[in-house]
Amino acid sequence: MTPPSTPPPSRGRRFLRRTGRLLRRAVLVGVVGLVLLTLLSVVGNAVTTPPDTLEPDAGAFTDVGGLAVHYEHWAASGKHSSGDAAPVVLLPGFAESTVAFRAAAPLIAAQGRDVYAFDLPGFGYTRGGDTEDVRSQADLVAGTIRTLGIDHPVVVGHSLGAAVAGGTALWHPEDVGDVVFADGDAQDLDFGDGTWRARIARLPYTTSVYRIFTRSTWLNRAALAGSCGSACTAFDGDDGARLARQWMRPLTQGDVEHSLLGSAGHSGILHLEEDQTRAITVPRAIIWGAEDTRSGGSLQDTRDRLGHPQERIVDGAAHDVMNAQPGAFADALGALTDGMDRR
Repeated sequence: MTPPSTPPPSRGRRFLRRTGRLLRRAVLVGVVGLVLLTLLSVVGNAVTTPPDTLEPDAGAFTDVGGLAVHYEHWAASGKHSSGDAAPVVLLPGFAESTVAFRAAAPLIAAQGRDVYAFDLPGFGYTRGGDTEDVRSQADLVAGTIRTLGIDHPVVVGHSLGAAVAGGTALWHPEDVGDVVFADGDAQDLDFGDGTWRARIARLPYTTSVYRIFTRSTWLNRAALAGSCGSACTAFDGDDGARLARQWMRPLTQGDVEHSLLGSAGHSGILHLEEDQTRAITVPRAIIWGAEDTRSGGSLQDTRDRLGHPQERIVDGAAHDVMNAQPGAFADALGALTDGMDRR
């Protein structure tokens, strides 16, 4: 007796079997790809491990309480120099260094002012220092002012540097003449629970992406130009590529890389509390890019907390106001400083 034949699988079953095989293959390819990507990232990171520090391409170091503070100096110049114009100290913002002021600083110096720019701990060439405490950074700025013998300067803080400038004026008013907030409101940014960000920052891929970005002039120049403003030509052409490389160079140091990636899990940034900003007593002023509606924080809050001081709004400039319009930035600073009551 012939046994009954097994009926062929239905079309639905055949479809499910094919789909299952495809899914298993996709999972296998994904796992193998992830392993290869991880291996490539780990090996690439090992091969491209940067030195902890680099020698700066300009400027000098001064010892302040055992810390090597990097600064640049532009001597007062210009036929209109009277010799009694207030000196200026420029403080860079997040992921910035003294490089950020190289276009505007000579123009400020041409007003007859001695101009200094300091690297804050964590981003530039300054070696050591607390990267997470605004009081510590303000103390370091005041110590550097005293060490270099700068007489009651106008302290200008850009972006995050506004918090440090404001803190220096708050806690060391005897060392500061005036303070200027430039596209920075000195407020905190609440990023919420940073646990997931800290985990991502520890992944080898994050380090790989960071190194690719900071070393790729095409990528980082586009990002820098995007925060500059409609009138900005600072990052155009060969000169713009050179500026982008100079800007990114300190960020390729191992110490800076560790600082930036290590801060990924923090819930905020360097800042002053509202009552601290309101308590600043030295003459105050504001410079702001007309196109900076987000990166610098709240212009209106800055006005309110500083007591509605004199201000200059720079047309054609976004967050990177001093590179978008370096001449207008220098002129705004000069006009504001001349209009503030000197101590």
